[in-house]
Amino acid sequence: MKIKILSDDLINKIAAGEVLERPSSAVKELVENSIDANSKTINIYIRNGGKTEITVIDDGDGIDENQLELAVQRHATSKLNMENFDNILSLGFRGEALPSIAAVSNLKIKSNTKNNENGNLIELNAGKIISKKPTNQKKGTFINVKDLFYSTPARLKFLKSENYESLLIRRTIKKLAICNYNIIFRLNVNHKEVLKTKKVEETNDLAQLKIRVAEVLGNEFIENSIFFDEQKDCYRLFGFLGVPTYHHSNTNNQYIFVNKRIVQDKSLNVIFKLAYRDFISYDRFPQFVCFIECPSEDIDVNVHPAKNEVRFKDIKTLNSNIINCVKENLKKVMHFASTVNTDRAINKFSKSVSQNTLKLAETPDVEFTPFPMKVENQEQNQESEKKEFPLGYAKSQFHNTYIISQTDNGIVVVDQHAAHERIVYERLKNQIYNNEIKTQLLLIPVVIDIEKSSLNVILNSLETVKKFGVNIEQFGSDSIVVREVPSILSDCDIKNLTLDLINDFIESKDSKLVEERINRICSKMACHGSIRAGREMQINEMNDLLRRMEATPFSGQCNHGRPTYVELKLNDIEKLFGRK
Repeated sequence: MKIKILSDDLINKIAAGEVLERPSSAVKELVENSIDANSKTINIYIRNGGKTEITVIDDGDGIDENQLELAVQRHATSKLNMENFDNILSLGFRGEALPSIAAVSNLKIKSNTKNNENGNLIELNAGKIISKKPTNQKKGTFINVKDLFYSTPARLKFLKSENYESLLIRRTIKKLAICNYNIIFRLNVNHKEVLKTKKVEETNDLAQLKIRVAEVLGNEFIENSIFFDEQKDCYRLFGFLGVPTYHHSNTNNQYIFVNKRIVQDKSLNVIFKLAYRDFISYDRFPQFVCFIECPSEDIDVNVHPAKNEVRFKDIKTLNSNIINCVKENLKKVMHFASTVNTDRAINKFSKSVSQNTLKLAETPDVEFTPFPMKVENQEQNQESEKKEFPLGYAKSQFHNTYIISQTDNGIVVVDQHAAHERIVYERLKNQIYNNEIKTQLLLIPVVIDIEKSSLNVILNSLETVKKFGVNIEQFGSDSIVVREVPSILSDCDIKNLTLDLINDFIESKDSKLVEERINRICSKMACHGSIRAGREMQINEMNDLLRRMEATPFSGQCNHGRPTYVELKLNDIEKLFGRK
């Protein structure tokens, strides 16, 4: 076969395939150009998931008449030169977006750099200029893309449904709106406004960010997250971290920005997952907004045609800083649990109330007897009564599993086992990491028979197990004896605890990191050492548990990521009974 140079038409279509994966890619490129043009307001209009039409209108700097034709040529850019190649600050810089879009669509651009009505228009079909003339256009740029990918039918076939493509565009605009919180965004899909942000009067950047995040992600996100702002080495990390119980089924609600760029980096998503791994279930994902700022010379933004990825000079340091930052700030959460659980409870109660009301109306002669609930008198001295405790004072226990406490503005329902499990877990971890684990000799050592095939593995792990406060020795040819356990676990079933630990060491002796193993083993030990569901508790025990929860980091969720309590506000309860 002979070697030949590709035609410009084919080159442009190949370039379009690299830059434009789908309609949302085109929207992102166009809106980023508007952002670079110092726009204050950007309007986006979409039809048929962006396949039929995309329009982006801004009030930015505009394009000069003699620059319009250059703007749609490959590798023509005003943002890149030899002086700033290693210090790229603009979002668009490669000069590929407009010609790539033009190559696979019908493209119209109207632009004006001055505050008058006289602008200029250029129209292209499959990359070829078909018209160029003056037109009415206010300062800024109007770009209209019709029939995207019509000249590359193969790409068009691989696009998904209109709803799915529209969803991806909406997600893209959400990210751009959060990242550029001083710009007004409006998104209109099929003649319906689906996203609108307001002009923020606040001059403080962080106040603007909070308002924008609430606009885009909702007040629920703000209510269930904590703001953080940390300087770690050369990195500034700031944004919002969702509390552990406010998790999601995938990574869609994870927003990462690097120097005001949208970044899609699975390795960073994994790092955040690792930072949360001690607080949420393995199959759930944290929700967060994180801005990463660093010197431009420490990142390479020119590693992907669509500019979705960046490369860090020192990724190990960044990863370590992210993990430390997340863990340090999540400590501030303390016992707080997501309000989502409260909302779910209220919704279920509301349905139950309406159903019961219906039944009563149908059978008015039925007599009901009160549900028996164990209630004990609460004796508190005046000084302690005046104290304000977030989780209130215990009033009763029902089904020997849940504690009911009263707060100043509602009631709290606590899962006694889940709550105590987290408390024991945090104490064990703290003691082990600080080499301060307190142990207790067993008055009657516990002898356990072991299969010979497992005995050697256990004997090789005795020193490691001892670091967790469990002292095991060989006892005869096929048994072991447990002589010492952590004091906090002295009341648990020693045999079951030991067998659980042994199974863990047998199954994963070679595969786990030290920290992960410590956390996992502590979690298992805590489960054995915590108050069990079904155990009757006295009022003083319940109140002691509530006070310990308030003083223990992350006690709003158990070791498996489930909430330890649900709070019902008095206002919500009154609504259930029609008082409000």
